[in-house]
Amino acid sequence: MIDPKARSDRWRSFYEEDGGLRDMLLDLRRAYFERAAALGARDTDGLWKLSIASKLVDELDRHVGAVIGAGDIAAQQDEHLARIRKVGKYF
Repeated sequence: MIDPKARSDRWRSFYEEDGGLRDMLLDLRRAYFERAAALGARDTDGLWKLSIASKLVDELDRHVGAVIGAGDIAAQQDEHLARIRKVGKYF
């Protein structure tokens, strides 16, 4: 089984590093909007494709956030269980 905390730490470091995944996703999103601005309002097919591409970038960003969040939740659960075990020793 995959350790959610270890997985979260790996993804967080890749996501947050300088020039990492967050920066790449921001660059992609910016490029899509710049292309959309250059297309004009009448190119609905091009705007639609860029809109879908931007939504895919957003979905990837949300997925990475969910992986990182799952690791944070697992860490909190482990801390809580450790406190419960510690209290259980006194009873």
